[in-house]
Amino acid sequence: MIAEQFISIKKGDASTFTEAITGISSTTGYSAKMYVYDFTGTAILTVSGTVGTLSVMYEITNENTKALTAGTYNYETKLFDTADHVYSQGRGIFEIRETHEEDPS
Repeated sequence: MIAEQFISIKKGDASTFTEAITGISSTTGYSAKMYVYDFTGTAILTVSGTVGTLSVMYEITNENTKALTAGTYNYETKLFDTADHVYSQGRGIFEIRETHEEDPS
């Protein structure tokens, strides 16, 4: 069973998180993606992950979060091997919080 996680980021902020990979013995040759979608199932963001040794690092940029409306969404992460098998890894809640801070650029 996949444990549900909670990710919360302020609108316009960047964040990086690393996910430990379970259920396989090696991540060699794998690719990874994180999908963020609204409660109707519509994808609103896809982030490619950097696959390491039984881990994946996802980098969510400030451009990603600026483009999203503040609110609560779902997310899931998946691994793909070279034979096109899909392995579901993580899922949970992805929250974009409103901020009153101005972008300095």
